[in-house]
Amino acid sequence: MVAATFIGLYIGIYLDKWLETSPWMTLIWLGIGIAAGFRNIFILTRRGMRELETKEEKDQKDNGSD
Repeated sequence: MVAATFIGLYIGIYLDKWLETSPWMTLIWLGIGIAAGFRNIFILTRRGMRELETKEEKDQKDNGSD
């Protein structure tokens, strides 16, 4: 999340200097970076939950076959 936020911030600052639009590009790209960071957290959490469910199902099968 932190990397995505800083990348968005850097892009915004660079574009503001290049286009002389301060602070608008910085705010827009910072928002995009924060959104990308939260999206990454959501994807990683969902993947972890799926792995946990798969492990629990496997454990239930192993315990039920005894």
